[in-house]
Amino acid sequence: MKRAALVLALAIPLLLAATLSARPAYAHTATKAGDINMEVGWGTEPPLLGQLNTITVQVTKISDGKPVVNAFASADVTVSKGGDNKKLEVLPAEKEGLYSAQIIPTQLGQLSVTIGGTIAGQKVNNTVQVEDVADTKILTFPTASGTSGGNGGGDGSSQGVPQGFVDQMRSVISDLTNRIDNATSSAQNASVSAQKVSQDVNSIKTQADRSYLVGMVGIGVGVAGIAVAARALSRKA
Repeated sequence: MKRAALVLALAIPLLLAATLSARPAYAHTATKAGDINMEVGWGTEPPLLGQLNTITVQVTKISDGKPVVNAFASADVTVSKGGDNKKLEVLPAEKEGLYSAQIIPTQLGQLSVTIGGTIAGQKVNNTVQVEDVADTKILTFPTASGTSGGNGGGDGSSQGVPQGFVDQMRSVISDLTNRIDNATSSAQNASVSAQKVSQDVNSIKTQADRSYLVGMVGIGVGVAGIAVAARALSRKA
């Protein structure tokens, strides 16, 4: 029993270390293009939903390890998530070769960062994934509502809705509202077009009815004239 307990005590730390090492660690990710090395990451970690942060890029030369100045004179940094893309305004930081661009992440999950253009005469078009955006509830305390639960130290899940969830729902509702407005506008335009077509059809029908009536009157007059002429001829005979 003592030997089994000793083996278990030694195995648990090893298993924990293996589990932690298996997790993807983004932090600052290095990517290379020719003689240019770029380390990309968040200025503040962990990045939190709705909180001002920065995307940082450290640019150095691989050959001598020296920082590259004015690296983004002919290059851009673009962040993307799903089908959305945004070009960031990159500014040099105090440390030589370090650059940063402000951003407020508005969705949970992973962002991709693409660096494209020319840096120190080297063409670059590199994309990396940065650390996932997390919910603010991992750091907030006490709960936003400021109320105390009746269970004397629960996890606070019943003490109010997390701000991150509220922000996400607000974004979803805004998107749905825009889509409904667009659909309503399209439906109204279609209704107006249908009414115009109906009016045009009625107008054509009215004109056709008038033409038909005029034609029938003309035929009637013609028939009457023939009848009068025939009667006149019969009298002469």
